Amino acid sequence: MKYSYTDYFENEVLRKRNYLKKYWCIDVINNPLKVEEQDNGRVRFWVQ
Repeated sequence: MKYSYTDYFENEVLRKRNYLKKYWCIDVINNPLKVEEQDNGRVRFWVQ
């Protein structure tokens, strides 16, 4: 499956947290322990 990333994620999140790997994020999205929708429309995914 092909994933797309927002400009915010590409330019802000990955820039500030250069240790993050995109494939880690994909694993989290596919196997979350908890999912929480925020008031601003963003979705937070939790893993252990």
